[in-house]
Amino acid sequence: MFWYYLKTAIRNLWNNKKFSIINITGFAFGISICLAIALFLVNEYLCDRYHEHADEIVRVIDVKNNSSSIDYRVKDILLNNYPEIENACLIQCAFRPIEVKVNGQGLYLDNIMSVDNSFFEVFTIPFATGSSSVPFTNIHSAVITESTAKILFGAENPVSKEILYQNNVPLTVTTVIKDFPDNSSFSASILVNAENEEFKFEKWIGDSRDLSTYWWPFRVYLQLNKVANRGLLLEKIKSDTELLVPYVSEAGFLPLKDIYLFDPTTGSGNKRGNPGLLKLLGAIAFIILSLAIINYINLTVAQQNKRNKDTGVKKTIGANRSNIFFHFLSESVLVSLLAFALGIFLVGILLPVYNAIFNTTIDINYLFRLPNLFILICTILLIGLLSGSGPAIALSGINPVKVLSGSVILQGKKNFLRNSLTVFQFTISIILIFCVIIVQRQIKYIKHKNPGFNEEQLVRLDIPAIQENEAPKFFALIEELRKSPYISNLSTSFGVPGNIPLSMGSNMENTDKNMSVPSLLVDTAFLETFGIKVIKGRNIEPGDLEKVCMINEAAWRHFEFKDLENKRFNNFGGYDIVGVVNDFHFRSLHDEIGPACIIFTGRGRPTTINVRFVSNGTSPGMDYVRETWQKILPGFPFKYQFYDEWFDSMYRSEERFAKTIGLFAVLAIVISCIGILGLAIFSSERRTKEIGIRKVNGATVSEVVTMLNKDFVKWVVIAFIVAVPVSWYAMNKWLESFAYKTSLSWWIFVLAGVLALGIALLTVSWQSWRAATRNPVEALRYE
Repeated sequence: MFWYYLKTAIRNLWNNKKFSIINITGFAFGISICLAIALFLVNEYLCDRYHEHADEIVRVIDVKNNSSSIDYRVKDILLNNYPEIENACLIQCAFRPIEVKVNGQGLYLDNIMSVDNSFFEVFTIPFATGSSSVPFTNIHSAVITESTAKILFGAENPVSKEILYQNNVPLTVTTVIKDFPDNSSFSASILVNAENEEFKFEKWIGDSRDLSTYWWPFRVYLQLNKVANRGLLLEKIKSDTELLVPYVSEAGFLPLKDIYLFDPTTGSGNKRGNPGLLKLLGAIAFIILSLAIINYINLTVAQQNKRNKDTGVKKTIGANRSNIFFHFLSESVLVSLLAFALGIFLVGILLPVYNAIFNTTIDINYLFRLPNLFILICTILLIGLLSGSGPAIALSGINPVKVLSGSVILQGKKNFLRNSLTVFQFTISIILIFCVIIVQRQIKYIKHKNPGFNEEQLVRLDIPAIQENEAPKFFALIEELRKSPYISNLSTSFGVPGNIPLSMGSNMENTDKNMSVPSLLVDTAFLETFGIKVIKGRNIEPGDLEKVCMINEAAWRHFEFKDLENKRFNNFGGYDIVGVVNDFHFRSLHDEIGPACIIFTGRGRPTTINVRFVSNGTSPGMDYVRETWQKILPGFPFKYQFYDEWFDSMYRSEERFAKTIGLFAVLAIVISCIGILGLAIFSSERRTKEIGIRKVNGATVSEVVTMLNKDFVKWVVIAFIVAVPVSWYAMNKWLESFAYKTSLSWWIFVLAGVLALGIALLTVSWQSWRAATRNPVEALRYE
């Protein structure tokens, strides 16, 4: 019996090639998208779970302060007092470019991680070459990844080679490890020994007279015994209230498996996933799969007139309802199998596209591992049964007399169900169109919003770590650059708009508004170079260096000043506030502009040279800067970035989100169009005789096309009414993450509805036109 149903299903698909190709192709594209999203979701949810002891690893957090920054001494305190803890390690990630020199040649590496030897015991770190038992043989040891080894040493064996860190700390490579996988929440180009004081990157200073009040915050990871009860251990630690004082106010555990997606703490230092995006992608996958199933149902029903006689004849010669039911069901399962096979093939073909969209590496082989393969097969069968059971029930229960007489099969409630599915497809299309428009408008808005300074033809040069004896070279570089006819302004600064690493307490007198204020340390040419305007008070004057500072408008409002008389920023000895500058964005547009201070001082080592080129002087100017750098600072890494490009890069995740939504929206709309086309075919075939009678009585082609299309217009209007509140709510929630955002104008809703209507009419009008131009004699010859 099985082979009979299979052969019958194959014969039906072969006899209806057009519908079969449309059905299977549309289904396959939907399945391809769903599989790609599923693989990405699995990759994200399995982050960090590749470690052998992943189930036993937790990170210590300070619950009261909601922080993962824990003093390094907590590790030994816990390890020595609780036998449930099998091992522990320290991690401090610095996700920023770092400067190194190899054989006198300087370059930047992506990031650095400070760890201890226990790190390689707690976590599963595959070694390539060198010692795996004790990777750090001394405090000047370094562990590098394979990709870093190729960058620094090419094909040479890097073990025992020397690296100069920040131009003053010599390191010896002792071990090379495999690159961290994409599904790791921490990664680094180089790992250094946390026992070296140089690699305690952060320091919280208490009383400068008492070293015991100094804190060096790390991330403390514990590997618990397999039999340890995590809850009971935490209760024991909390009961020993004095043990962790003053380092932790209230201890807590965060499982390793939750760190990437569900870490609520500050000071994590790990890469963070976006659970909101995962939920959205999961919803998109569900919607697309639903559309694919709806399409199958609609296209199957659209073929009913061609298969009525076949079904009626079978019932007349003895086939019962179950036989007909299993005929349709076997066909739907076969379509599902073929679509899944084609869908998996499409995933393989489009893998580079999906990897680019998700910004990760998807492993398609994950589908073919047990038990995943078994789950996939069950899913295929389930989808086949779900998509085929509706048409099978509807078409197997018909009366053979009505079938052979050509009576209409689906009426009443069944028509309502079919129309409801169509409205659902249009609703999804309108929502997706609206979301794409809003996301694109928001990205355009933030990328073109005035940042508060002139970013055109302005470039930043990162200043490398220069020793005191080489400082004259740096000053010589500055003087040489000032001579260039291509450079209109030049300034040095510690921090720049977009990256202000220093915050200082305002310590102002006679106010309760004191706060920690992001502070730029700049020279006297800073305001002119950036085009920042002084709107209150006076501009900088000769002799002001080391004496004065300025605040932005947000600080003026925060401190509620009425004038600047006798106002001082009391830090670094104190500075007179002589002016207020216009607000400028020193963070991304996700954050509202807050108080900021610009201190005119020569203290501290500048981190950046800011260069503004004259009009049409950017290209020759950059050539001059590069040549001058190589002449005066040979061997030091040359790194630059234009400010407009840099601020654009702050919104890469939003741009990727827009591309993802846009692509999936287009694919979902295409899949919807396939289903709508099936309905158009169904509608025109069901009304063939009516069209013929109308044409015989003088109806024009345009009148027949209008008659056939008006139902679709009605469904789009209903879908529009449903889609508007859903779209508004979804995009309003997304825009809440931006301090500065575009408006949800009424015309965007109208545009989304008009586009959906246009897509629907373009899809169905071709079939309507074909039905309207058909010779009425063909429809009426048997009457």
